[in-house]
Amino acid sequence: MKKLAIALSLLATAVASHAQDPAKPTKILEGVHRVVMLGDSITQGGEGPGGYVWLVRHYLNALYPSQNIEILNAGISGHKSTDMIARFQRDVLDKKPDLLTISVGVNDVWHGFYDNHPNGDGPRGVKLEDYRKNVESMVSQAEKQGIKVVMLSTTVIYEDLKNRENAKVAGYNAALRDIAKRHNLTFVDFQKPFQNLIKTYRNTTGARDNLLTVDGVHMNTTGNKVMAYSILAGLGISPEDRAKVQDKVAKEATK
Repeated sequence: MKKLAIALSLLATAVASHAQDPAKPTKILEGVHRVVMLGDSITQGGEGPGGYVWLVRHYLNALYPSQNIEILNAGISGHKSTDMIARFQRDVLDKKPDLLTISVGVNDVWHGFYDNHPNGDGPRGVKLEDYRKNVESMVSQAEKQGIKVVMLSTTVIYEDLKNRENAKVAGYNAALRDIAKRHNLTFVDFQKPFQNLIKTYRNTTGARDNLLTVDGVHMNTTGNKVMAYSILAGLGISPEDRAKVQDKVAKEATK
């Protein structure tokens, strides 16, 4: 309970936001009726009640009920940028979304450490230059179809922020940020709130257990909230506006 209380108390300050009129869609959401959320197991697992995809879906529809926003979950466990680009036509372009969120990179890095490759250079990972090309291609394909793109940073790979996995993923996040900047995309940074929350929890309690994930990678309830609230903030929705429909969303989770 103490761990949960600390995490929830920090959520209010962990996510930056911009105030908007909740009765009116934010600029990026104008004309948006279908959203595809592309990703890996973190996205796939975010579909159930309380998951980050579920939360984004229910908050958007509670805030803008007349807009009837449909959110399609295109997360598949284990997928890397190479897998996502191979199914991009089928799972994204053919769905004709108005907006796309891209969550990719954890497996590109993490799988490179598999099979006793302590430097993360194993064949099951994706090299940074190939990763950059894959993400760039997906963004360009979406833009050619007039799809708005929101770039999501990776989350952590284990909650040891000083490990080799997180050191390596920093370069992949830098590539995402650069692509987002060059294409003038909204960039949602999960790393900052995740690192701040984990550091504060460690320093406050001295504990070394996981705060935001069930296994160091996949989200628990709090981790899903951090992701969802960060995305909503990136879409221009303030904590104050989110709070106005929070009870309604919570009731939906119990149905």
